[in-house]
Amino acid sequence: MTTEQVERIVFANILRGVAAIAVLISHYIGIFWVMNPAISSMMGVPELSHLPALGFPLSLISEYCIVLGQFGVGVFFIISGLVIPFSLKNESKLGFLHRRAIRIYPVYIVGFSIVMLSLYALSFYAITPFNFAIGDMLAHLGVITRGPLNVNRIDGISWTLEVEIYFYLIMCVLGERIINFDVKKYIITASVVACFSAVIFKTQGYLIGVQTASSLLFLLGTAYYSTIKKKISIKNLLIIQSVITALLLLLWLGVAESASYIIHWIVGYILGIAVFYICFLFRNKIKENALLSHFSAISYPLYVVHTLFGYAIMYVLVDSGSGPYTAVAVATLCAYMAALFIHFFVERPSMAWIKQSRMSTSITHNTLPRS
Repeated sequence: MTTEQVERIVFANILRGVAAIAVLISHYIGIFWVMNPAISSMMGVPELSHLPALGFPLSLISEYCIVLGQFGVGVFFIISGLVIPFSLKNESKLGFLHRRAIRIYPVYIVGFSIVMLSLYALSFYAITPFNFAIGDMLAHLGVITRGPLNVNRIDGISWTLEVEIYFYLIMCVLGERIINFDVKKYIITASVVACFSAVIFKTQGYLIGVQTASSLLFLLGTAYYSTIKKKISIKNLLIIQSVITALLLLLWLGVAESASYIIHWIVGYILGIAVFYICFLFRNKIKENALLSHFSAISYPLYVVHTLFGYAIMYVLVDSGSGPYTAVAVATLCAYMAALFIHFFVERPSMAWIKQSRMSTSITHNTLPRS
């Protein structure tokens, strides 16, 4: 990726940091409180005997936590659709998959292990059996291996990684064609994906339907890549974005089962699309921000480790009589420290290896004799 290309996606890096914070706030100030006792059940511990009420402004954030969380997830998906074609363009398909695996799996495996250790410790605190089978935990380590093995999701967040990995596989097979799409091909592809998603919503249920339909956001991100590479115009990008937005609204409001959280879910996605588009238009005016760039750098380990790890800490604190602010603050600090640990000791070494591997491949390619 050239310096010019990097400068053009500074806005995406900043948005990744914003998305990471949005998801964390959604879970810690919202989901933990509004979905208990289901959260306690997910962790395999008894229901909390007393869950303190959230005062303002936490109560307001909690009310719209799904909007906030899906805003973050939507931004993550669009960013992946934007940046992955840059990687695919400069290496072999096998090399692309290999490096993506090194990027994804070490962090996920370590983060998931920390989560399970925290749940194991929580079971001792709550004096309850640890009910997670070794086979079920091992099934999660491959991310996309859990579903085919018919294992219930433990961590609550790996559904997004499953979508991400399937996107990598699709891009590996069809990437060269997709990144050269014109506006008509983007619209046709989006329409086909939407039709398939509608069938999945009706036959497989909401959670699987969401995973399929969310691929529209990856496709939108790829359209942004095409715009940056001047393969399509800003006008055509806006047309594609309008079509994808309309299809998402149709799927969530006209096909998916009716529920209040579904409205909040799609509002989060639409908000993510709108914010991303505005930031893209003003990308040349957006400069690096140290805080948001830092959260962008640790966004993946933070995403992997924060949910149940933080919930376990919050459970103990609330059960011991702490208030919402203390529980949220301590869980946030602990999740941040865990993410830093993974970032420095797992993620950065993995990324260094990827960089070295790419350099070695380039050197080998350039020194091969030419016939």
